[in-house]
Amino acid sequence: MSVGRTRNAHFVRCSLGLAAAVCLASCATQPIPTVDSPGFVLGFVHGLTAIVSLVASLFIRVRIYAFPNSGFWYDAGFVLGFSASILLLVLLSMARVGGFLTREGD
Repeated sequence: MSVGRTRNAHFVRCSLGLAAAVCLASCATQPIPTVDSPGFVLGFVHGLTAIVSLVASLFIRVRIYAFPNSGFWYDAGFVLGFSASILLLVLLSMARVGGFLTREGD
């Protein structure tokens, strides 16, 4: 098989996969947000607590993500809150590990 045919076959497979993903995503709908739908602030709080909610969802019925929500602003808050929680975990673990690594022998 030549290099050109391999590239064409790869391109066709990727194109079919992308077309299938677009077709499946086009079926997804969300209800129209209401006045009391969660917005940016609740998205941020849900993002901060997402890791705890994920662990809790293994044992009890807890939803990690509010549905229906207000759309883009809820999503933006959720992503920022989740990023902040990961950053806090990394910083806290770095301080703990750094304390053990830089300690002088007692």
